[in-house]
Amino acid sequence: MPKLVMLPPQSAKTVRWAGDLVKELPQYQVALPETDEEARAAIVDADAAFGVLPADVLAAAQKLRWLQSPAAAPPAGYYYPALITHPVQVCNLRGVYNDHIAQHIMMYVLALARGLPYYMDAQRARRWDKDARKSGYVDLQGATALIMGLG
Repeated sequence: MPKLVMLPPQSAKTVRWAGDLVKELPQYQVALPETDEEARAAIVDADAAFGVLPADVLAAAQKLRWLQSPAAAPPAGYYYPALITHPVQVCNLRGVYNDHIAQHIMMYVLALARGLPYYMDAQRARRWDKDARKSGYVDLQGATALIMGLG
């Protein structure tokens, strides 16, 4: 039976994910160690792990093949010499959100340019208000956008 270790610390989210995985994939074993000591014991026969993998826990892994980073940009120190030289395949979330986030942002730009939130408020209040938007529309033709972000 393939085994996944959700590395500590555990949160309500990781506990919920583990429960969902076990329910959807009963042929997999999911371990939820609470401490690094429990993680060292659980990782010995694990095929995969999720989270930040300390060097001493990695040293105990005998058949680990896959490590999923919990972030698109893992924190400083996530990669260390023993992990870099280990044959484990390390994955992160980089690129997962590219297309749908871009589309989501465009949806907001269009909605705000046309005043959709104002009309939605009027609709929820069951009020017909053709002037719900209190300011003019933003004409996007020829408009300039400033895009700021960390990504």
